[in-house]
Amino acid sequence: MLGDLRHFGDLLTRNARLAGGAEGLVMGEERLTWRQAEARTNRLAHALVRRGLKRGERVAILSHNRLAFVESMFALARLGAVTVPINYRLTAGEVARILGDCEAVALLVGPEHLEVARDAAGRVPSVRFIAGLGEGQGEIPSYSTLLSEGEESEPALDRPVAADDYLALVYTSGTTGFPKGVIYGHRQALIGTLIHVLAIRSAHHHRVMLPSPLYSAAGFAGIACAMSVGSACHLLQFQLDRALEVLSGERITYTNMVPTTVRMLLEHPDFEGYDLSHLELLLYGGAPMPEPVLRRASKALSCSFRQTFATSETGLAGTVLEPEDHRRALDDPEAAYLLRSCGRPQVGVGVRILDDDWREIEVGEIGDIAVACDCNMLGYWNRPEVTARTIRDGWLKTGDVARRDEAGYFYLVDRKHDMIVTGALNVYPSEIERTLAKHPGVADCVVVGLPDAKWGEAVTAFVVPRPGAELEEAALIDFCRPHLAGYKRPKSIRFTTEIPRNPTGKPLRRILREEFATSGDQT
Repeated sequence: MLGDLRHFGDLLTRNARLAGGAEGLVMGEERLTWRQAEARTNRLAHALVRRGLKRGERVAILSHNRLAFVESMFALARLGAVTVPINYRLTAGEVARILGDCEAVALLVGPEHLEVARDAAGRVPSVRFIAGLGEGQGEIPSYSTLLSEGEESEPALDRPVAADDYLALVYTSGTTGFPKGVIYGHRQALIGTLIHVLAIRSAHHHRVMLPSPLYSAAGFAGIACAMSVGSACHLLQFQLDRALEVLSGERITYTNMVPTTVRMLLEHPDFEGYDLSHLELLLYGGAPMPEPVLRRASKALSCSFRQTFATSETGLAGTVLEPEDHRRALDDPEAAYLLRSCGRPQVGVGVRILDDDWREIEVGEIGDIAVACDCNMLGYWNRPEVTARTIRDGWLKTGDVARRDEAGYFYLVDRKHDMIVTGALNVYPSEIERTLAKHPGVADCVVVGLPDAKWGEAVTAFVVPRPGAELEEAALIDFCRPHLAGYKRPKSIRFTTEIPRNPTGKPLRRILREEFATSGDQT
């Protein structure tokens, strides 16, 4: 199945051999052919070996998206070291906890995060050195210095990197607590890349824009898929204006976005002034796309739409809702229900709905969605008990609650830990959010359960009004009346300017629950 790929780093090597002069990686004014990217990656690998880096050691990366980030991932892969990408939004204390958890020996840092990196690394005895991914970082070796120290040939190792070696620790978003390190091996990552390429139909001729943060599983998969088929990949540190400029100026044909970003794109005041006619497909995931946003996008953009559902733990394997499904649902009112689906299993992936005892349940019943595939994570780093609760007999429970219909389509209900128990009744926030999103004055919303003396938890909605809209709490609750049973309707609605979300678009309900439960204000 892996062909001539010995390990994950060979994805870049193969492109350099087959199409070395073709444009490969682009960001802003930096444009690299595959051959140039390969040479720089090898130079970096040599520089890291000179600093004593050994096989199996963990190296963290704390940086905005940049070409040096990609080169670092592939340099570490061909050395047999383990990449640990870290969310750059974390505090120094949070970064230190991750560095300590994985016992990182080095930290590669972008210039914008140098202060946090110094602080965090100073708290962790295992960190031996810090190196820069940019220029002008004081006593920290700059990226150009690292590249000048190395050779363009692939480093010689005591033994070749094997497909069974560890490749990366990708820490989860931590929406419910301290992030857990998801272990990827080279074999799992390569198989996952193949499955994802088939699912999203990556192709050599695509011009890809990748706005996902590279520290996330989505960013990791985006680079891997583009590199697997040799399509030119335009990296982006996401800013709305810049995204539109790249989509238009680089004649991008393929991109991925989270639903929140799609909504922001459509609401940009100069949206009509950009030529997006070359865009062939928009891939989305990370969170359900509100139906009104999807319908607006289908009218404003001439491209097709594809949705995937997966998790970091499944190596980005899961389900896919194809463009044909979208077209059918958008054109035929009787098929509109498909817009609430996350699709059918991807090729090479098993998907089931299980009960608490890991038994498959009947069509239409709600249970835990579980995935079986050869790219599932090897486990959680230093979390054997949690791993055992998550994986059994090759099946991995994602933590999402879902159901399946007679045609094999799956429908996400919610994250299991987000379920609200109010008056001994179970309420799933996503159902309420879909209803609120249909109101023309609602731009964004999220629903949580807040502590309540009478009900245990009170259904509470946080709503971002659309610009110019005048919303009132009572009227919005009344809007829900024809669509939701009484116990599901919000007990209160809070108006806000922004919903806290992580970079993959998932709402950070924990932050809202903690903030308002701590304040004691649930009116």
